[in-house]
Order: sequence, then structure tokens, then C-alpha cells
Amino acid sequence: MLCVGAVMARLLWTGGFGWFVQQRMQIPLAIATVVLLVFGVYEAVAGTRQEETDPTAVRRSVGPMVGWMLVLPLVVLISVAPTGLGAAAADRVEAFNPTEATSGFPPLDTSAEPVEMRVFDFLDRALWDEERSLDGVTVQLEGLVVNDPEAPDGFLLTRFMVSCCAADGIPLQVLLHNPGQTLEDDTWVVAEVTWREPDIPYQETPTPWRVEADAVSITVVPNARNDPYESPY
Repeated sequence: MLCVGAVMARLLWTGGFGWFVQQRMQIPLAIATVVLLVFGVYEAVAGTRQEETDPTAVRRSVGPMVGWMLVLPLVVLISVAPTGLGAAAADRVEAFNPTEATSGFPPLDTSAEPVEMRVFDFLDRALWDEERSLDGVTVQLEGLVVNDPEAPDGFLLTRFMVSCCAADGIPLQVLLHNPGQTLEDDTWVVAEVTWREPDIPYQETPTPWRVEADAVSITVVPNARNDPYESPY
């Protein structure tokens, strides 16, 4: 219990828990961490006192020493920086696109471009906004690089959407053209882009919808943020 509590405390302290669960889970995780640490300390103190009063009984109740091997995975988690979903996961799951029109898109505030936007919102407007509010607007998106042989002049800017935790993550992707540089998979970037309107409406294309954009500028972020996922909530 102490080891698990220590791992959770480290992830909460560094913010690394965001690679595994949503940010809204921070408070429940903090409560669970406190419970584990309190009960772990209680059991350790109680065991020490019992050993002082009845060492023979304690020796009979102690499990095999090989049980300490269970601590090794926890030591790895404590010592190694956490990583979340990346290009490998994106290649195994079909990308998600909003499939229903949102009733009434609020107007974009373009007084200070670029307009910061979630990848989901960018896809939603590109696919369903009849007013074409993205046309000619510079938008700032953030995500990781996923290279695709079918996109030789760019890459898929990818952000995962999670409902609970990384286990249910679904990739959201924008095909980004002309980034001006070659980037490796899983590179975290902040991209300023302009929407590339398709020649024919998305809904009339025979292939799965793929929203495209042209890169205005790409900034590589050395250390990805600790809340890399988007949430529908």
C-alpha cells in the first residue's frame, strides 16, 4: 500500500497522472492516495508492535521473501517518466470525426489570431459549419506528430479524446500539409494552421472524411504537456 501510494503521490505531484486519466480525476486520486498512505503506515506500525510483543506469531504469518519481487514494477513506475498514447496507438485505431452537426456554432473571435482551438472543435466546424467560419482564419492547434505514407507532404496532427482514461482513447486527426520540416512520430507541436476546404463536400466523398489544413508555422515543444488528452466533458 505504501508503494502504490508513493507512485500515485509522485504522479499527482508531477502532473504525470494526466497521461493515464482525465484531469477531473485529480481529486479522487488524491483522496485514494491519502487513504493508501494512511493505511500503509498503520499496517507498518501495527506489524512492528506485534513483532515486539509476539515475534513467534509474526514469523509464522510472514509470506515468502519472493513476494518482495512485487515491488519491482512499482519501483520502475517511480523511477521512469510516464508516457501516454502516441503514434503507435493512433495507427491501431480508426480516427474519430464528429458525425452530427452541432446546432449553432458560436462566432469565432478573430480579433487576435491565431484562434486557439481544440482539435475536436476544429474538426466539428470543418465538417458541419455551414457558415464556413474557419475559412481564412489562422487557428492554433496542439498535438503530436503521426507520419503517414499517404501524406508525403505533411503529417497527421493527432490528439486523443478520452472519456475516462487512456484505455478508451480515440485519435482525432487533422492532415497537415507543408509543415516545412520533417518531424519524427510522437513529436509534440503547436501548429498555426488554416483550414483547407475540400473540392467536394466531406459528406459526398467515397472515402472516410479527412479534414485537411495548411501549416502556417510549427513550433516543437520539447516536453509534452501533462494533460495531453481532450475530453468530451
